[in-house]
Order: sequence, then C-alpha cells, then structure tokens
Amino acid sequence: MIPVLEFINNRKAAIKIAHRGGMALYPENTLEAFHGSVDFHKVEMLEMDLQITKDDQVIVLHDDCLDRTTNGSGKAIDLSYEEISQFDAGFHFKDEKGNLSFRDKGVKIPLFEEVLKQLPNTYLNIELKGNNPTLVQKIVPLITKYNAEDKILIGSANYFQNKRVQRHFPNCCHYLSEPDMFLFGFLANFGLLRNYWKRFHVAEFPLNYHSIHVYPFMKKCADRMRLPIFVWGINDQQIIDKLKGDGVAGLITDRPDLF
Repeated sequence: MIPVLEFINNRKAAIKIAHRGGMALYPENTLEAFHGSVDFHKVEMLEMDLQITKDDQVIVLHDDCLDRTTNGSGKAIDLSYEEISQFDAGFHFKDEKGNLSFRDKGVKIPLFEEVLKQLPNTYLNIELKGNNPTLVQKIVPLITKYNAEDKILIGSANYFQNKRVQRHFPNCCHYLSEPDMFLFGFLANFGLLRNYWKRFHVAEFPLNYHSIHVYPFMKKCADRMRLPIFVWGINDQQIIDKLKGDGVAGLITDRPDLF
C-alpha cells in the first residue's frame, strides 16, 4: 500500500471517498457502512469523524450527542463506551424505500481501533471533532500501533485542534481547518502566505457553502497554490461527472454507488 500522499498525487482519476462511510446507503460512521462501501462500491478512501467518550475511548461519531443516529441520548463525552455500545446505531436509518433496514441488526458505534484493525488496506480521511486535547493524545498510540501514518489524511475543522493534529502527527497528511479555509479563499487568490499553505497537503471544500457556489473560486485558489482538492457534498451523477472532468483529486459522497 503506497503512502496516501503518493496515492493522491499519482492518481489516475478522482478518488472515490465515502462520506461517513456512505451515509445515504448505510448507517453513518459504522463498520457496516465502511465494509459495505469498500466491498460493494470499491471506494478507495473512507471519510469519518472521531469523538472521545467519558472513559477516554476514541469512537467514530459525527455529532456530540447520540440522539440523531442511535436510540440512545446524551453526549458522548458524558458516557462510557460500555454505555454507548448498548445503543442501536442503525435505529433511525432509512433506506431508499423508506425501510428501517438496519434497525435491531446489531449495528453499533465503533471504536476507531476497530476501523484500523478491520480495514488495514483502506485509506482514511479523518476529522477530529471539537477542541478536546485528550482526543488527539488518545489517537497517537492507535496510529502508532497499527502503523497507519502513511494511510491517513487527518485534521479538524477547529483551528486549535488542527494545530494539535499537525504537532502530534507530523508524518501524516493534513488538510485545512475551517478558519484556514476562509483565509485560503481570500489570501491564496492573491498568491499570499504561500509558505503557510505548504503546511497542508490537501484542500477540502464543499461544492456550496450556505447556498453560495464556492467551488469554482476555491478550485482556482487551490490550483494556484498547487494543492490537490477534495470536494464534499457530491451526491448527483451529473455533478460527479463534471468534477471528474475538472480533474479534482477526490470526491466525498454519501452515494458511492453513483461512481
């Protein structure tokens, strides 16, 4: 398995990336989603979110709270993993026909370590949620244990958390935090802070931001700074085909079945 940056830079086509494991097809951020997207849709990279529990376990979960995606309630940081593991992570998911096809099927919120152990040959695009320093610290030994530095792209939307990520994972690939993204869109357009942008390896942007079509402008900035771009929020076949034609590095989609 070649290092992820080499894989990105030498790609032959846009990289297929399953957002939260392909959340339109499977319960998001679950092992069922990750295996399904890899095995059935041949995705090359999985996007996922990490949180920390009361007993300092690193779990794969987008929201601070468990209410939206499970039949449990409360914040992850207030519960132990043993408590969280009792909840049904497929409880609310509805398939294309509106069926609750994963309810009562034993779907759980996974530990990040389970992902590393079960998917050793898949590239991972990881977002650390929030601004808790302990989350970064607890991920370090996991990345080391599974020799995963070369296969992950890691960062946080939070500026301060993203700084910690860069300090603790100097040999991993990094993407811009949300504040950096705004600065990038303003300053990179004029070729400013070129050395600062060299700290990052990928620019990840949405197609639209608060109903504003930001993709053309942000792509122009990324091209000027020679940063590969991953675009997220891509769930339409025509848009997928267009962006492939534009030569973007990666497409982050809820619908990996469309590729």
